Amino acid sequence: MKIAQVGTIWERTPPEFYGGTERIVSNLTDGLVERGHDVTLFATGDSITKAKLEYVVPEAAYRSGISWENFLYPLHHISNVFERANEFDLIHMHLNTRQDYVSLVLAGFVQTPTLFTMHFVLPKENDVKKADRFNLLTKYRKRNFSTISNAQRTLDFLNYVGTVYNGIDMTKFPFIADRGEYLVWLGRICHDKGTKEAIDVAKKSGQKLILAGKVDEHNSEYLTYFEREVKPHIDGNQIQFIGEVDDRSKIELFKKAKVLLNPINWNEPFGLVTVEAMATGVPVIAFNNGPVKEQIIDGVTGFVVKNTDEMGEKIDASETLDRKKIRECTVKKFSVDAMVENYLTMYKSLIQKK
Repeated sequence: MKIAQVGTIWERTPPEFYGGTERIVSNLTDGLVERGHDVTLFATGDSITKAKLEYVVPEAAYRSGISWENFLYPLHHISNVFERANEFDLIHMHLNTRQDYVSLVLAGFVQTPTLFTMHFVLPKENDVKKADRFNLLTKYRKRNFSTISNAQRTLDFLNYVGTVYNGIDMTKFPFIADRGEYLVWLGRICHDKGTKEAIDVAKKSGQKLILAGKVDEHNSEYLTYFEREVKPHIDGNQIQFIGEVDDRSKIELFKKAKVLLNPINWNEPFGLVTVEAMATGVPVIAFNNGPVKEQIIDGVTGFVVKNTDEMGEKIDASETLDRKKIRECTVKKFSVDAMVENYLTMYKSLIQKK
């Protein structure tokens, strides 16, 4: 099968640090190549892949000083794919940013089946800031859309062809049998990810907390949140901040982690860090938002709670969970193999309908 995987120009595939979508695109692309498929990845020039690589920017666009509002670079990137549509049996477009939506239009001018996987929270009809996205999705509702969780499906009128959970490379997240010493929070430093709530839980329970994540200096809202809500609590002792971490550093962090706290304040479409922690056997306690109930088996791989009080109360209980069982459940549902096979089933179905 000849497949075009369309990543982003904004970050390397896979990312060196933060970048869940790029990591998934990388895992999927390499997994397809390993199964003998002819795959071309459209991404940045510094991307690392087993597939053929096509690019219009030599490195992550934001590192080159290209504005997030720039439209011409993404247009060049995406149009390259559809101009070569006849070379592929299927185009897999990974939608994330506003600029990616141009692919919904371009797909109507080619005969090659196109799958649109949405890696974002779907816009609401009354959301003025995202009215342009909502209008385009409404107009092109009959395109082939896939989601990364069932909770993500908030627009009933779209043509959903399936849900495929994000899969991670389990060899990079080995099982850790030892019980931990501290609480861990991982992610982008912002209100949506619940950084401050994790701090509140740690302080109220008297536990040590290590925060690892990205402070996006290009986003004034995120930077202000860090300066006001997070930084004042960092004391280098009970509350520690170690910045952004790569996969190796994550494993070192998980080796002594009691539990991962994930007090998310929004209905995120997936949430990769939950799966990464559980893959090593570390239990996760999370707020019941987004796909949390699809990821965590309550009382088996972690706990689903309503607020910070309940989160603190479940810390001791989480230490009694069977870490081998946590690992087994996660491998079965969220491995790269499972993701690749599920997407291949979807690809074959779309090609047959052509």
